[in-house]
Amino acid sequence: MSVRPLDSTALAGLGKPSGGPQPCHHDGFLARRPFRANSGRGYTRAMAPSSKKSAPRTPVARRPVAKKPRLSQAEATVKMLHVTSTLLLELPPEKVTVQRICQAAGVHTDYVVRYFGSREELMIQAIEAAFLGVVLRNDGDGDSRIHDTLSNSAGLLEKAHARFRTIAYLLGCGVDPERFKSSQKIVLGHLLAEAKNLNASERTKINLILIGTLLFQGLAIFGEVNDLSDQQRIDVLSYIGYLPQTSDSVQRDLGWDKPSPKKRK
Repeated sequence: MSVRPLDSTALAGLGKPSGGPQPCHHDGFLARRPFRANSGRGYTRAMAPSSKKSAPRTPVARRPVAKKPRLSQAEATVKMLHVTSTLLLELPPEKVTVQRICQAAGVHTDYVVRYFGSREELMIQAIEAAFLGVVLRNDGDGDSRIHDTLSNSAGLLEKAHARFRTIAYLLGCGVDPERFKSSQKIVLGHLLAEAKNLNASERTKINLILIGTLLFQGLAIFGEVNDLSDQQRIDVLSYIGYLPQTSDSVQRDLGWDKPSPKKRK
């Protein structure tokens, strides 16, 4: 079989397009950079726009902030004193903060400085009013205030302990001891008026009251430091109550039956 050589006409037709599919003029480009179906740009163009519309966001309803009621100075003062005295009975004085007081009383925090001058002054007035209000009562039941305190009548023991703890804390904060002298003199005066031993001298009565008071204050402030048990606390309180019965022997042995020597000028 012989091969027929191509003529010039046939050779010329090779460069003309035929009726079949024609290659794209970008074939050379596509050959160099193949199309990647997962490329970000190509994938975005291939995706049809979604006809589903996103639902509008429902606005979140904010809880309305409760406004504190406007109180007169007298109303706010009474509420703050009551709340502070209650907190001092329940908590150590260092945890009775301005924020906690005002939140419990339902008043603004600036009321403390506005009506009392300082948190310390508010604490002083609150604990003194709570304690002295019970000590100075005159209910006529015949029981002495010493007996009421040691037996915790009307919660007087807790009130006395809270008062002494608060005083110790405030002294550590720099409050002048002079601030508490007047109220303490009232307490000591009422205790002295209840001393019934006619054989005891004035010096003996005062000294025994001071000794009992200092023991009581030490029990309130340093009872935890000395790790006293409940029974030991009861024993100390019993001894404080027993002190008046020792007046005769104490003043005889210590010479307290004689008046205290006068100070030289």
